[in-house]
Amino acid sequence: MFRGIYAAASGMVANEMRHSVIANNLANASTAGFKRNDGVFEGFYQAYLGRDLHPHLFDVQPGPGGGVRMQQSFTDLQGGPVKTTGDSLNLALSGPGYLAVDTPQGERFTRNGQLALNELGQLVTTEGHPLQGDTGEPITVDGVGFEVDAQGGVHVGGALADQLRVVEFETPRALQREGNSLYAAPEDAQFAPAVDTRVLHKSLEMSNVQVPNEMVNMLAGLRAYGANQQVISTFDQTTSRVIEQVGMPV
Repeated sequence: MFRGIYAAASGMVANEMRHSVIANNLANASTAGFKRNDGVFEGFYQAYLGRDLHPHLFDVQPGPGGGVRMQQSFTDLQGGPVKTTGDSLNLALSGPGYLAVDTPQGERFTRNGQLALNELGQLVTTEGHPLQGDTGEPITVDGVGFEVDAQGGVHVGGALADQLRVVEFETPRALQREGNSLYAAPEDAQFAPAVDTRVLHKSLEMSNVQVPNEMVNMLAGLRAYGANQQVISTFDQTTSRVIEQVGMPV
């Protein structure tokens, strides 16, 4: 009986964790370059089979009962819609590439092309992190008009002044989300200069979050949470009856 309570409780915990992921998606529905997250669920029994159970042995140790956990969250790398803004400080990437930026924590990568100019005339993210040129140095445009071509070339006064450092990863799902639309690459990450990515100047890639879908997922999670609550309540009432009635004198 108590296994049923544990199974229902695990379902509540898993749905609460996924609810947090969905809430974060909704909060960033208007953040340029944001990629939605989703949860990966795994049943306890499947986890047990994969880890401990050896079918050729007569193992009498009981396996876990039902239940589920959110094993991890993953990033949906599908591109978001591209919006033409006409603002020279906006960039969008069409393809799998990422812009390389300098941060106090080291090199990081982003799809958010909403830029600004710092006091040195350098192209920076909205958090003030300089974009890298192809040499790894910041890109300076001195506050004057500039254009960016499809290959990432930065033209100032009609002349090529620098080149955006846009890279593509062999396994982009290995990137680690750090917040503020930044990603960190593992030490063993394999990446190279972009060949399948185009830069769209005066445009922004919007978030790939689809608000109606996220709302449906949130409501489904809330209903599942409520159903598990009801299961626990039912087990609690049944346990109370057993304690009160079993063994009573006739």
